[in-house]
Amino acid sequence: MFSEKLITLLQTFSKPELNRFRKYLQSPYLNDLPEATRLFEIINETLRKGQSSPADFEKQRVWQQLFPGKKPDDLQLRRIASDLTHLALQFMVAEARQQDPLSEALEMQQLLGKQELKKHLAGAERQIDKYINASVGKSSQYYYAQFKKHVQAFNQASKTVSTTGYMDRLLPADHYLECFYIVQKLKFYVGWLHYRGFRVTDEVLEVIPGFWEYIRSGKFADVPIISVYQKVIACFTEPEQEEHFWNLVADLEQFANDLPEEDLRECYQTAQNYCALKINQGRTEYYAVFFNLIKDSIQWGILLENGQISEGVFKNTVTIALRINEFDWVEQFIQEYAPYLPTNIRENARTFNLANLYSHQKKYDKVIELLRDVEYNDIVYALGSKLILLRTYYESDEYLAMDSLIDSFKIFLRRNKVISKNLKRDYSNFLVFLKKLSTLNSSHPQAIEKLKKRILETPYTGSKKWLLERIEDIQR
Repeated sequence: MFSEKLITLLQTFSKPELNRFRKYLQSPYLNDLPEATRLFEIINETLRKGQSSPADFEKQRVWQQLFPGKKPDDLQLRRIASDLTHLALQFMVAEARQQDPLSEALEMQQLLGKQELKKHLAGAERQIDKYINASVGKSSQYYYAQFKKHVQAFNQASKTVSTTGYMDRLLPADHYLECFYIVQKLKFYVGWLHYRGFRVTDEVLEVIPGFWEYIRSGKFADVPIISVYQKVIACFTEPEQEEHFWNLVADLEQFANDLPEEDLRECYQTAQNYCALKINQGRTEYYAVFFNLIKDSIQWGILLENGQISEGVFKNTVTIALRINEFDWVEQFIQEYAPYLPTNIRENARTFNLANLYSHQKKYDKVIELLRDVEYNDIVYALGSKLILLRTYYESDEYLAMDSLIDSFKIFLRRNKVISKNLKRDYSNFLVFLKKLSTLNSSHPQAIEKLKKRILETPYTGSKKWLLERIEDIQR
């Protein structure tokens, strides 16, 4: 390949982007290098075929198309490729600017201020206000844009300190600079707390002395995002103080319209993670709280990210809702949101979660119909579906089918090289206990108690709660 750097860059362009880049290259003002344009046409023709290979971009082949009959010059080809790469990067910047009219308007304000074109400048500043007011939520970038607008107005006024309204320009610029800094600092701090929660680290994200007292002074009471992120940090640092969580929930309900989508999603995820922490501590009442947070996320339109719902969010949503028997809601959720799953796992996720729903509804015939002939490539779905199917066979007295699946499941666990030893032990224990459970009856109370004791004393057992509930059924 004659220029991997150039080819990999152009391969990221969509067909409409390639079309616009051609127009960009054809502008004499933007490009006065006809050889770069010709090289692009050669590459573009190959890329549009869809199945390009390194051989298509071999040096000799490209050179002959670019300069038929001329002696190859490696240095010249590299120079042309470098020029085209530079033009492609400039094009990407131009495309990005078109998608960010506020930044462009702020640049215009600065240029017009330098030229002292007061009428034009006033028009540009009105346009900036229009873009700022139209922005959804007040993010750190919102405050940065406000700072840039006001500091440029201040720079004009600062040419003459005696200018009327000098302080009216200085103070807003200073306020928005502080807002931007504090919001960004709080977000970095949350990022550090996240990292610290997953990895052992001696590194600390420092804050200036008096920082926490200063932001709690009341000066930033009108900046919702600062209030919300303070509650997020309190949930991380003092999780045992539940009032921090409820204060966060109250802030999210009050300020949801004032937060940009990205920040609102992150804060709701923090609240949901707090619920998960409490549930893991045995606080089952937090299932309902978790579910309400999920419904709020749907209401605010933040469940989808870039037009998709992640596999983990989809599965967790179903699991939490099933825990509080919201069966009708789960069925509607699966139907409505499965189309937004990534295409490569969509059908697996839909089938598995629907089977999980039917299992909770005790619609065992539907579970068997969905899962009996399905073989999942994904190990998580493979294990989960077999577990649901085993429980279904037991609940519906299909003991022959259950025994057969137990035997095949044992072979699956033994042969699979991907599953960890701990997970294999977990599932193997479940298979042993399920087999034993299927042989028990109420006329043998000592055998029942013995099995119950073994299950309770075994730390690694899948579906322990389900096994103990089935023992209680036998004892009734």
